[in-house]
Amino acid sequence: MKLHQLFLLFVLLTFTKPSLSKTVDIDVLVEDGYFPIIINAQKKQGFAPEFIKILNGAQQEFNFVLKSLPVKRLALSVEKNNFDVLFLMALQWIPQSAQENIKKTEFYTITKNELYTLKENTNEQAYFDDITSLTKVGVLGYSYQFAGFNTDAEFLSEAHQVSLTIDEFNVVKMLLLKRAEVGVLNNIAYQYFKNQNTFNMDLLYKSNVPDAVYKTHFLVNSKSNKITNNKMDEILSLPTAQIQLQKLLDKYGVSSNYTSP
Repeated sequence: MKLHQLFLLFVLLTFTKPSLSKTVDIDVLVEDGYFPIIINAQKKQGFAPEFIKILNGAQQEFNFVLKSLPVKRLALSVEKNNFDVLFLMALQWIPQSAQENIKKTEFYTITKNELYTLKENTNEQAYFDDITSLTKVGVLGYSYQFAGFNTDAEFLSEAHQVSLTIDEFNVVKMLLLKRAEVGVLNNIAYQYFKNQNTFNMDLLYKSNVPDAVYKTHFLVNSKSNKITNNKMDEILSLPTAQIQLQKLLDKYGVSSNYTSP
């Protein structure tokens, strides 16, 4: 090796330091009962685990760790600022006291709470014009527009004749068993049940007017200081992530503001 080459090597070794940066773990909380966003939390199957896997595969700066919690524990974590990111939730689902520290991504998906009944009950949209006197079934902890977004189980039962169950699988089950006249189903859950032939969804008749429509964002805790909402959007916009995310959104029938490159 010539003298000038040895000098260049010395300079490189002197001024080039090995990277000390480490991958930052980001806790992403999702509601355990938010069916079918988490299809099977134990087997890590479903929309949320697949989504997080794509984000981790698209970059190396962050390691997103999906943690599913029951609705009450999730709400407590949010109130105590004990989280980094919430997986695709509507800001209005978060307690007002906790919203101050939350920043949302520009990226969002669209979810609808839709009203269903058995086709044998009616084939007329007028059936849904006034559902006050009809028995209803929904999911414990979820808020519904027809009830003023009040989630109190006793209020829903006494004032609106709503029976509450643990997930939307049981909402459909109760409709088919004629345990309620109207059921509230998330549009993604409906599509999943239909695609998987979980139930004969053709037996149900849907209102053309949803109970409520939400934009669900990644909600970032500004107090965690690990990641920002802008950084989340940057990762979501990576070409390596976009192609796979579009396929995932199509697979689960999820509408969003996302457009592939």
